[in-house]
Amino acid sequence: MPHHIPPTIFASQIPGKGKGLFTSQAIEAGNLVFSIDHPLVCVPDNDHLNTICYNCFSDDGTRKLKSCMGCKVVRYCSQALSQQYPNIPPSVPRIVMQLLLRRRAGALTETEWIDFLSLQTHLDDFRRNDLEDNGGVTRLQDVIMMSHAAWKFSAVNETSDFVESVTTRTIINSMTASNAALDPLGTCLSTYASQLNHSCDPNCIFTFSGRSLSVRSLQAIPAGGELTISYVDISMSRSERQKKLKSSYYFECACSYCSASLTCGQPDIPESLRVKMSNDEILRLEKEGNRLQALAADAAPEKKAGILDQAVDLFRPYKDIYPIWRYPWPLINYTVELVCIDQGHWLMAFARALKAYFYTEPVHYPLTWHPVRTVRTFVLLKIIFELGYQANQGPDSEQYSAALAKYNIHFPAVIAALVDEIDAAIPNGFGTYSSFAAQFRPCREGTLSQRPHMEKDAWEKERVKLRRLADELVN
Repeated sequence: MPHHIPPTIFASQIPGKGKGLFTSQAIEAGNLVFSIDHPLVCVPDNDHLNTICYNCFSDDGTRKLKSCMGCKVVRYCSQALSQQYPNIPPSVPRIVMQLLLRRRAGALTETEWIDFLSLQTHLDDFRRNDLEDNGGVTRLQDVIMMSHAAWKFSAVNETSDFVESVTTRTIINSMTASNAALDPLGTCLSTYASQLNHSCDPNCIFTFSGRSLSVRSLQAIPAGGELTISYVDISMSRSERQKKLKSSYYFECACSYCSASLTCGQPDIPESLRVKMSNDEILRLEKEGNRLQALAADAAPEKKAGILDQAVDLFRPYKDIYPIWRYPWPLINYTVELVCIDQGHWLMAFARALKAYFYTEPVHYPLTWHPVRTVRTFVLLKIIFELGYQANQGPDSEQYSAALAKYNIHFPAVIAALVDEIDAAIPNGFGTYSSFAAQFRPCREGTLSQRPHMEKDAWEKERVKLRRLADELVN
């Protein structure tokens, strides 16, 4: 497992928490802390089995992928790789099967295997948890079914209890592997990175370039400080974060934000809500909003808009007191934005993206170079390019042109400003030579020849126009 871990990064036992990773030397914000070229296991999720290489996790679309010679399901970017691995079916426990098969074949070193077995299993917690999911299956039943599938297809000579412990170790210690734009691609398991503990105010974040995992600092970390990441969406309210962490990882978070009842550095229940609604009323509203958003995310394309309309209507009576950055409103807004993109409603996608750009992301990600904020800005830029095409050459160009004329936006100035924002964010948020930097480079170079001469306050003037458009179209 080639890795690049400075000698200043070390693991240490934490009473009541297991192991954690620390630094013996101060780290400035926006730096690469460590990287791992080849984590123990990386597997694509089922939606990406046909689109990314199972070995290098490349999803650049430049090479034709070849089917595995055994299972005919997974894909590799060379014929040699397609003949190298055994028959692995496209099922949920593929990551467990890969571990078991590699162990049997001697493809895991003794150190790698011992490191994996040292990870927490929480198997007793799984057995005590009798909560059912929407399909009426408990988490333990899910583990048993996945473990049985892994045992059956891998045909290893191991007990069911042992295979279940491998499954629970995998579930608890894995992380989501993503592409340069932070879109989920699959599951990654690194025995070293899994020692990173959780905080709702994390000082680190991980990104991927193919299979390579990088951990970067979001805050200045003092010598002796612990490195932390967030296991959950930091925009969730405190109650939702605690619920998710307890049900998925079996611990109650006592970080500085949870202890002070903060969300993204803001009071978990803002004063505007506290004086108008009881805690129970707020929780019921958020629970229903979260349910509708999740329902829309999984719904058929033709049903998404209707469900999201219900979610928007749910919060409409509270728009003057319910902050737009507060969970689950940002998720609802983002899901609506994605639906608008999918359905080609580019003006509304633009307005939704601007709403997040001005009101949500600065609260959730105060760092202008935060990777998530940077990716969202890149999406906004892509929407502007598509909007420009629709206004000039699309079948509804007159309609788009008329709608935009009202705001008199100077789009070349807007594009230049957003390109500069993203360009300035890359060194700290991703790294100059990251896959995101490579993905963004053609966009930056393509706008250089069209860059207008801009007055000093030109961008501020355009921001006023853009904010007006967002406020009028998204109410």
